[in-house]
Amino acid sequence: MGEGTTGLGDGRATATNGASGAAGSPRETVRLLEGQITALRVELSDLVAELDRRRREALDIKLQVRRHAGEITLTSAALVGAATGFVWLSIWRNRRRQRLGARVGRVQHTMSRMIAGPARVGAEPTIPMRIVAAAANAAAATLIRKVLERVVHHVMEHRRLAAADTRSPAPPLAQPKSHTAA
Repeated sequence: MGEGTTGLGDGRATATNGASGAAGSPRETVRLLEGQITALRVELSDLVAELDRRRREALDIKLQVRRHAGEITLTSAALVGAATGFVWLSIWRNRRRQRLGARVGRVQHTMSRMIAGPARVGAEPTIPMRIVAAAANAAAATLIRKVLERVVHHVMEHRRLAAADTRSPAPPLAQPKSHTAA
């Protein structure tokens, strides 16, 4: 039996039509149905064994680390690089703000703000501005996540195709067909 078939209605006798051309008696029909049931049980047993093997493989941390060492290394390097960049940027901005020219500029700016609107000196951001800032942060985080997902998916697909080209001992299992129009 191939994928997508149920094993029923394959031209052999069934319990509903009694005896067909292949089976002349009810005993023959029962024997054929028992054969079909046995074949389906064997196939189901094989499928359950394969699912169990895949479950064990998916939950084996050491195996997954070995298989995806490159991706783990790339992600770790990106995280360390981002953290290093934030620390460096913070130090750089702090040093820049400590220069005499920057201090004088801030004092001048503060004095001009005090003269222009004394009621607004030291005012907190308004609630609408806080909401806009939070929405902008969420949008930026979502955009970054989507871009990283696409990059990682592209790299993984490229590596999978390269690995399949080098070894290809057996054809990959068939993927479920999509019912969407292309």
